[in-house]
Amino acid sequence: MFSYDRLLAAMVEWTRASYPRQVLDEQHRDCGAFIAGAESLWEVRGFAAPDVSNHSHTLACACYAFLADGSLLRGDEELFERVRRAIAYLRRSQRPTGLIDLPSTNFESPPDTAFAIQLLAPAVELARRQSEEGDERAGAVAGELGEFIRTGAEGVIGRGFHTANHRWVICGALARAMALYPKIEAKPYIARIMAEGIDLNDDGEFTERSAVIYNAVCDRSLRFMADHLARPDLLDPVRKNLDLMLRLFHEDGTVVTSTSVREDRGRRIRPYSIADSFFDMAQRDGDGVWARAADTLLDGDIPEHCKAWPFDPFLAWLFEPFVSHPEYRKESLARKPLPDDFRTFFPVARLWRVRRGPLSATAAAGHTTAFAVRYGEANLKAVKLFGSYVVTALFAADEFEQIGDAAGVRMVHRGQLRQLPGYDLPLGRPVHWSTFNKAKSERTRWTQPPMDIALEVREAKNGFDLAVRTEGGLDRIMFQIECCFEGPGEWETDGMVMQVENGQTVILKQGYGTFHRGQSGIRVGPGACAHRVWHMRNTEPEAASFRVLVTLETPVDRAFEIRYGTWSTAMGELLPI
Repeated sequence: MFSYDRLLAAMVEWTRASYPRQVLDEQHRDCGAFIAGAESLWEVRGFAAPDVSNHSHTLACACYAFLADGSLLRGDEELFERVRRAIAYLRRSQRPTGLIDLPSTNFESPPDTAFAIQLLAPAVELARRQSEEGDERAGAVAGELGEFIRTGAEGVIGRGFHTANHRWVICGALARAMALYPKIEAKPYIARIMAEGIDLNDDGEFTERSAVIYNAVCDRSLRFMADHLARPDLLDPVRKNLDLMLRLFHEDGTVVTSTSVREDRGRRIRPYSIADSFFDMAQRDGDGVWARAADTLLDGDIPEHCKAWPFDPFLAWLFEPFVSHPEYRKESLARKPLPDDFRTFFPVARLWRVRRGPLSATAAAGHTTAFAVRYGEANLKAVKLFGSYVVTALFAADEFEQIGDAAGVRMVHRGQLRQLPGYDLPLGRPVHWSTFNKAKSERTRWTQPPMDIALEVREAKNGFDLAVRTEGGLDRIMFQIECCFEGPGEWETDGMVMQVENGQTVILKQGYGTFHRGQSGIRVGPGACAHRVWHMRNTEPEAASFRVLVTLETPVDRAFEIRYGTWSTAMGELLPI
């Protein structure tokens, strides 16, 4: 359950575990720094780094462990000294502009400074409240850490960003900083950023399509902006994104990541870091479904979740709602179940989602992972289509439309939207050996006709019916349907059974084959073997999958089935559901 006591206990554990990572030698350049260890995402292990992936997150946890009511380290003298040294290191890490570095890639970075301000500003708020009640050490934390907030915010103003989400991180950070230091003149810069408009489409999807990482970043930033800029309308995009997120969950709490354009793409992981937005918005709106989502995300051992998480640490972020809204500690909102039986078409996001309990399926346009099916422990990570028509036939749908009442989808990859296969023609003048490649843009070309690829997917009993067709192009082009399963598991056909691991590839020549893992299975087929090319040129590598190929040649007009169910070792088949 998402609760104050559970998160605080995990924070105390994280803080204690961080003690060996802190430099305490006063003669050392990095005195006070928490040095990144094996938990670091950004490849700065053994190097002092002030950003939120490393030092700043541990500092935030340490502040909460020292300040929060009910903490086993509340008021601890040793921790107080460690916190002060950690703040001093953070202040020394600021460039003359007030900005800090992300040492692996971003130097004197406005967005990374803004992330740190967002993370640490609530700790300053908590310290101020306790200082007003007479706690002098809390006052020292508020004053010293507050100077980082003030000078860092002044450095962020007018100095830009890299990615779409950075805009809202910066606005959210400046909003929180102005709440602490009203003399900071950030409103004109915030207005310039916000004039670009919130990058959320009508289906609730942000530009970066990152369900595990950057949905959380954007939603959190918008909540901060709504509260500290007096803009409650900015909560509407958060609501829309959270509603979409509910339709992206798999049965085990992980989410669809195949459509992401960021570093969470293709990962099987729970989006822990969005739990604070689900919880906070649940309290604001009295929404028991969102409250259940927050609980589900934090089900299990929180410290173990933290250790396994491969991105920026999330623990201190999740504690913020209890700091900004102390009344949440006594929340008693009735929980409601998450949606787990639906079929939904998202026309703007160009997604088609099907959930039937343990069954979770996704079709998506604009991605080489055209379709994916997960049933229990069996995970068909991707169904991909490819033809060896130079580089024009790696299927990524340009058109996406529903069939009937969302009973299926039709996706079309248009060949004419790619550079057509062909050959460069001579210029009829001397071309020096050193300028051959530069001259390419001047040449006209002789080209072959474009080839379109159409894929239809329809829900069927216990599975899906696929239809693959090529139109145009040339005949006798090698083609394949590629099914990428998450190993290990067993692969079974009428004539054989074998243990399989990621990195292996088989060709299904005929009939049907079933991948099963535990009691879950997914059957695909019928097979075909028009060629025996294991890795066709210009296909995407799938080393982290067990690959099943159905090899064809153009023109293609192929029906293909995917069925799921409980695997019976006794019967050697999927049991009817």
